[in-house]
Amino acid sequence: MHEIIKTESISRIYKTTEIETTALKKVSFSVNAGEFVAIMGPSGCGKSTLLNILGLIDQSDSGKYFFKGKDISGLGERQKADMRKENLGFIFQSFNLIDELNVYDNVELPLIYTKLSSKERKEKINHVLSQLDIIHRASHYPQQLSGGQQQRVAIARAIVNDPAVILADEPTGNLDSANGTEVMKVLSDLNGKGATIVMVTHSMHDAAYSNRKVHLFDGQIIKEDILKQMSHV
Repeated sequence: MHEIIKTESISRIYKTTEIETTALKKVSFSVNAGEFVAIMGPSGCGKSTLLNILGLIDQSDSGKYFFKGKDISGLGERQKADMRKENLGFIFQSFNLIDELNVYDNVELPLIYTKLSSKERKEKINHVLSQLDIIHRASHYPQQLSGGQQQRVAIARAIVNDPAVILADEPTGNLDSANGTEVMKVLSDLNGKGATIVMVTHSMHDAAYSNRKVHLFDGQIIKEDILKQMSHV
């Protein structure tokens, strides 16, 4: 097992003219390759801030963040963008699909900036669409799909580039329970095949699919629960 993500005492403070809000307070934790970690806690506890820092969308005010052993706290925006493209797949609560593009084109987006030929891109896209059982929807548009199908497309887009880590922010938040369970089974299957997943969730049901729960409260980790050992190491 090797660490793919490690934070050391990261803090994040949001300042306005009137008020200072501490979103994260000296948070230290790590994620091993192949692990499925659920970050839990009440609204406003810092879950999404932490995920955004892990995803190189935001940065901490102090502390260090190591990704694959490299300290990336001081990287410039261009370097962070390159690291995101090469290493991270994002799944959002609101799917974030582009309505004007069909399923195939939405999934192709992360590949457009790679050096892959159109033939190689097509092979990758068809592979993930088949894997997620939505190949028959390739020419459909997002508004022609159910919420569960839209989230499957979003997952396909997140994994088409074989990212080192999948970051999921409330991935079932906009879904009914049946579709939510389907999406969690997809993520669990991906993890079973070796994918590293860090997921923010309010849902105890969704967290039960993870190996480990990290509980945040007022910007600090208050406890961690090991739910099950990884089956693939």
